[in-house]
Amino acid sequence: ARPRRATGRVPAAAKPARSKRTPEQLLAEARTATAGWVDAQITAEGIRRTVHTSPANARTLRDTILAERSATAVGVP
Repeated sequence: ARPRRATGRVPAAAKPARSKRTPEQLLAEARTATAGWVDAQITAEGIRRTVHTSPANARTLRDTILAERSATAVGVP
């Protein structure tokens, strides 16, 4: 039988090069992606699929974007 492969830490060279995005970067991406969306279309799931982020991050982004939109709709700067 063949010897088993070693398990453990993945070498850095084998990991994807994409770095973790900051919350500000995610929010900026979500803002541009949802710019043409109606408020009813802005859901955590829609944002998660579009921006490719975790469900928890998508919920935060959704809440932030909807809060910003409601503030501008009322006229609060």
